[in-house]
Order: sequence, then structure tokens, then C-alpha cells
Amino acid sequence: KKKKKKTPPTSNHTPACKRNPAMGACTECGTELNDRRFCTNCGLPNKLFQLKASQDGSTKVIFDKTLYPYCLLSCLFCCPVHYRISNKRIDKDSGYCFGNLDSVDMRRVTDVSFDRTCMQMCIGRGTVTITAQDETDGTTKISTFGAKKLYSQLKDMWNKTKLKTVVD
Repeated sequence: KKKKKKTPPTSNHTPACKRNPAMGACTECGTELNDRRFCTNCGLPNKLFQLKASQDGSTKVIFDKTLYPYCLLSCLFCCPVHYRISNKRIDKDSGYCFGNLDSVDMRRVTDVSFDRTCMQMCIGRGTVTITAQDETDGTTKISTFGAKKLYSQLKDMWNKTKLKTVVD
């Protein structure tokens, strides 16, 4: 028996990701994303946008996570918080479909501290507190697993930023 070769169906419609793979499409709904940070249809973050921003040679990202401050209830109340900390700034996305965006320049940070309770120490969790000269959000608290490592990286990055600012 001869096997027939399957020919692709002839159709004028091809998905956006097939036409231009660099452009990308949303993994959830398939909407074209172009250079947008979020999908206009479902609100998910654009992975290619995040990769492009992190591949910039001058920007070093040390923390990029979505946190759920109220555990399982965060999803019910639409209040997860996404933090992205780089050597240039601290970005905080929160609210319904990450509608609230706040950014603090790393040069405006005045203090970085770390604390944890006995229970947090047992499970490897802690809280990093970042204080900045910012009118909208002067204090940012990030409570996560591996916070001690985040604190040491953030402290080193902050010191380098301070030195660079003084020299420039």
C-alpha cells in the first residue's frame, strides 16, 4: 500500500504566530500581541515583551515573580501582585488584571531591610522592605520564599547604583 502524502488545507487565514513568529500571539486566546506588554483581549503578560526587556545588555533583572498576598483568596479577589526588580527600577503590577502599574527608580531607594519571624525562618520565607523617596508608594514589602537571597542581591545592586550615581 502506498501512503498518500497529506497536503495542507488551502486557506487564506493563517494565525499571526505562523505569519511572523517574532510578533507572537497570546498563549491563552491567540490574539496578536505585536509590541504590547499585555494581551488586549485577556490581559496576560506578553512573554516576548518581557524577554526583550530582560535581554537588554544594560538591564539586569534579579526578581520577576507574581505573588499572592492572600494565598488562594488572591485569585478570588483579583489581587495578585507582580514584582519585577532590575538594576534600573522596581516595577509593581497589581489590581484587577494587573491594571495598576507603579514604578520606582532604583536611584530613589533610600533603604533596604530584611526581616522574618521564627516560623518564616523554618520554611525559608522572609520579607524584604524597600523604602524609597516616592510620593505614591514610599514603602514596598515583598514577602516571598528565598527572600534572604533576594535581599542580598538587592542590597548589592542598590549599593552599585548608589556608587554609580555619585560617580556620574
